[in-house]
Amino acid sequence: MIKETLFFLRHGPAIQKRKKELGLVAFMQAFARDIDADGYAALRTELVGELRGDVLEIGTGTGATFPYYRKDARVCAIEPDDDFRAAAEHAAENAHTEIRVLPGAGETLPFEDDSFDAVCASLVLCSVTSPAQTLEEFKRVLRPGGQVRLMEHVRSEHWLAGPLMVILNPIWLRINNVGCNWHRRTVETVREAGFAIQTITAHKIYSKAAATAFPIRIIKAVFP
Repeated sequence: MIKETLFFLRHGPAIQKRKKELGLVAFMQAFARDIDADGYAALRTELVGELRGDVLEIGTGTGATFPYYRKDARVCAIEPDDDFRAAAEHAAENAHTEIRVLPGAGETLPFEDDSFDAVCASLVLCSVTSPAQTLEEFKRVLRPGGQVRLMEHVRSEHWLAGPLMVILNPIWLRINNVGCNWHRRTVETVREAGFAIQTITAHKIYSKAAATAFPIRIIKAVFP
């Protein structure tokens, strides 16, 4: 907890300054490149690198995950923010994978039942209005036996850090300005939604581009 706090105090102000200078879209594009160089590229490969067939990605942002899909995946990526979606459309044009970018949000997916072989999200369930409703939508659009792939930061299991994340979450929401909550128990929420979790891998990466070293979980689950 002390290490994470000192890391944030050291790098946080410079990151906030850079965000103001670049604007949110350009900042997020640079942010993705920098954290990938610091280790997130391997995590994104772990997240989506084996997916094939019809894949839905929610909250695609500026398209940071696009380079990590297999060439034979057919990806439909949805993003509610107009500016982010425009950046993602440009990223899709340069991807080696077939990717369509559409407007939409996780809580109300604009697709028919049983439409996809897999659904994935990267650092998204922290910011949706209702993780439970979003996971219900995953179940609706997935075909039987469909795969779920999530890379999410979660509430710390540390006896002190966990409660502090709950107490300080309102301040964190004001700092990040993108609706990111840092205290959600996403693994438990996935289980409660009825998915069969296959694997959970734990990661923590210290990147100067991110400043916050969250506990990260990559969750691989299946819709029975």
